Amino acid sequence: MTPIVFGENMAPSCEGIRTRAGEGISREGYMRLNKRCLVGLLAVAIGALVPGQASAASTVTPVAWGLDSPRGIGFYHGRMLVAEAGHGSDNPADCFSTGFGDTCIGNTSQVSWVNPTTHTPNPLVKGLFSIRLGEEGTIGASGLSINGGKILVQIGATPQEIPDRFTIGKDESGRLISVNPNNGSWRSVANVGARDFQFTLDLHVPEPTPGVYSPGTQEHDANPYGVLATGNGAYVADAGSNTLDFVSREGKITILNYDGWRDPNPNNFPSDSVPTCVARSGEALWVGELSGRLLRVEGKSMTLVTPKDKAGNPLLTHVTNCISDREGNLYFVNMFGPGIPFTSPSFFAGSVVKFNPEEGRASVVAGNLFTPNMAAIGPDGNLYVTAGSICPANVPANAPGPCAGGGKVLKISLPREENDNSD
Repeated sequence: MTPIVFGENMAPSCEGIRTRAGEGISREGYMRLNKRCLVGLLAVAIGALVPGQASAASTVTPVAWGLDSPRGIGFYHGRMLVAEAGHGSDNPADCFSTGFGDTCIGNTSQVSWVNPTTHTPNPLVKGLFSIRLGEEGTIGASGLSINGGKILVQIGATPQEIPDRFTIGKDESGRLISVNPNNGSWRSVANVGARDFQFTLDLHVPEPTPGVYSPGTQEHDANPYGVLATGNGAYVADAGSNTLDFVSREGKITILNYDGWRDPNPNNFPSDSVPTCVARSGEALWVGELSGRLLRVEGKSMTLVTPKDKAGNPLLTHVTNCISDREGNLYFVNMFGPGIPFTSPSFFAGSVVKFNPEEGRASVVAGNLFTPNMAAIGPDGNLYVTAGSICPANVPANAPGPCAGGGKVLKISLPREENDNSD
C-alpha cells in the first residue's frame, strides 16, 4: 500500500504514521500502522454517506448487536462465535499521539458467544490485545476459523511496531491463538505477526515512496488477518506483509506465497495487494485481497481470477473475507464497494458475492451493507456476516448514523437451492 504521509492539508491515512517522541517505539523510534487500519478508515466522515442496509438478492436481517468492532465469525456445535477487535482502552494513560489522533492500547478485544435469546454477545475469552487508532477504528482479534472442534483466532498487528511500555501488545499482537470452548482459556500457537514482519525486512527491497507509484517495493509491516483452520494446521493471510502463510499444529510458520503486486495508479486504495482471506475450493486455495484481486493458488503458482456478473462487470472491490461451502461455491465479503475511495457514496456500500469457480458464474447475494467484514455459513445453511465492523459496542440504538446499536451480525437468507449445512 503506497504510504501517504501526513501533511498540513492532508487527512489521516493508513500510512507513514509516526508517534510522539518518548514512547519507546521499536525500529527507529516510530510505528507504522499502515494496512492494519483497513477495517477502520474515516469512520466519522462516512456516517452521513452510507445508505440504509439493503439486500441485492436476499433477505438481510440483524440477528445480533452490541458487538465491539466485530470481525471473524464461526459456528461451534451450532453456537455462534464472533471475534471482536474491541476499542483499545478508555484510560488516557494508555494513549499516545499519532497521525490518527489519540492511539490507545488496551485489553478490550474478545471472543464471544452470541446469545440467541438476547441477540447480544456473551464473552468466552476476554482481555485480548486491542489498539484504537483515534476515530478510525481498532485492531485486535480478527480472523476466526473452526475445524474439527478446534477454534483458532488470529490477533492483528505485530509486536515490532508496538511501544515498549505496552506489555500486552508485545505479548499478544500478531499471535495465532487456540481457544478452549469450555472455559475460555487460550494458548499461543505461533507469533505470525513477528515472523511476517521479519520477512519484509529479509526481502531487502526499498519501502515505497509516499504518493508515488513504487513497483518492487514493500512496507516493513505485518498484520496477520484471515485464518483458515485445517486438520494439519492453519493458513493465514497477512494484510501487511502481503503473504500467505501456513502454520503447522506445532507452530512452525512457513511463508508459502508473496504477492508483491502494486497498482499502477497510486491514488487507488489500496495500492498493493493486501491479502485478507484464504479459502479452499476444489484442488486450490483461493486468496482474496483488499485490492479486489482474487488469486487461485496451487503450490507456488498464483493465477489471477476475476469473478464477473452476467453483464461482464467485475464484482470484487475490496475483499476482507472469503469462505467456501461443501459444494465448492465461494463467498466473498466486500467491505467497501466501487467508487472513489472514501469519497463516493457507492464506496461505502459493502456487499457479499457468490462465485462458482467451476462454472465461472458470480452474483451479488447481498449489497448496500455497512462495513461488512467476515462471514460464516450457519447450521441452517444461510450466511451470517459481521457488519458495522468499525463500530464500538456502546453506541445507543437510537443514535444517528450506521453505528447505532454497535457492531452487528446480519443473517443473509440464501435461496433454498444455495443452502448448505457447512460447519
